[in-house]
Amino acid sequence: MRNRLLRRIKLEDFYIRSSLFAFLSLVGAILNYALYPSLAHVLNPTEFGDFVAVLAISNQLLGIMLAFTLTSISLVNTYPEDEAREKAQIIQKVLIWLFLGATAVLLVVSPLIRQQLHIVDPLTFVILALLLVAAVPAVMWTGYLQGHQRVIKVGIYNVAGVVSKLVLALLFARLWGVSGGLLGVLAGTMLGILTLRLIAGMRLPSLRSSLTPLTASQWTYVRGTMTSLGVSVLVVGMLSVLQNIDIIFAKILFPPAVAGVYSGISVLSNALYFLGLLLVWIVLPAVSPANPRHNRRLLRTSYSLLALMAVGVMAGEYLLRNVLARSLLGLAFGGQGDILILASLFQILLVGSTLYAYYLLVLRRKRSLLLAGCVFLPSVAAPAVLVPGDTRAMITTLLLATLLGWVAYGIGSGIYHVVLHARGRTQ
Repeated sequence: MRNRLLRRIKLEDFYIRSSLFAFLSLVGAILNYALYPSLAHVLNPTEFGDFVAVLAISNQLLGIMLAFTLTSISLVNTYPEDEAREKAQIIQKVLIWLFLGATAVLLVVSPLIRQQLHIVDPLTFVILALLLVAAVPAVMWTGYLQGHQRVIKVGIYNVAGVVSKLVLALLFARLWGVSGGLLGVLAGTMLGILTLRLIAGMRLPSLRSSLTPLTASQWTYVRGTMTSLGVSVLVVGMLSVLQNIDIIFAKILFPPAVAGVYSGISVLSNALYFLGLLLVWIVLPAVSPANPRHNRRLLRTSYSLLALMAVGVMAGEYLLRNVLARSLLGLAFGGQGDILILASLFQILLVGSTLYAYYLLVLRRKRSLLLAGCVFLPSVAAPAVLVPGDTRAMITTLLLATLLGWVAYGIGSGIYHVVLHARGRTQ
């Protein structure tokens, strides 16, 4: 009786914390998206396209670091607090130095990238490099707090960071255009990290330790985690790149003004992605490797909620397709209702893929890499090979490529199970 009561209290506590975290994250997502329509009225379509493209690259690269958020959650769930913090500090140290090296490479090749994406201001990539380095402690610290079930504090950090970015990006964009908007995002990110540090209420992985070289024992730990961490980086990296791949393709394939208009439409469709990702981060800490029945029920509930959310949003987009983009972004973005619906369908499929791949990743199933690869490869290759003539054809191609990826995964997963079953019988 007592054990049943304790389980019920823990379950109620989980739902309360998850609900508050979802509310705070939803507020943060709404404010985050308020930045884009607000800036669309400050910058012209070409400048807006440049701003969105740089943030798209940032989101793709920072999305890779979600693998390390998963690692932080796993460390907290596996080791005592002091040991988990020490191991998180090792990963954080490696991550900071890797991203310092990556940003140096990014700055070297930035002229080529700017040329391909038709971005004029070279300062934008300097700011992008600073954004990448600044985000490292936020990724490790939020994962660490989520592992300790302190998701409400992560939600407060999300809201504080987004409010800072919204205010400062709008202010600086009016003064200095695209670079000013990006500087505002950087300053808001730094203020959000400071807020997280102040409200954490517990010792976080130390940044100071990141400045010291790795010891022999730390190198041993790093080498021991390379395989699992490598799989996580590949899975999370491939799916993160797909989130804004349509914007990158648009910037490469179409004139700046056309790409700028499409970027605004894509940003609106991304609302579905971030709302769905909220669900993913609520679900993952509750996955239990020792309880498959609980996990299946959790997954069914998650997909049901995702489907309900998608139906509601898609219905709203269909009813308002002739006025939604024009009302939120400005007259230059009108007449794009059908493309918005296609872009939203692409984001829904991507969230569904991300949810299942991350679920498999937490359970340490090798099929997570199979799923990510099956979705990633056709989505990246198809638009580049087909060279579509307009943005509608491009997003339709991406949508069909994602569906093809799921078909390929279904076939590959079936073969994988047959092989495992045959091996089991022969042994």
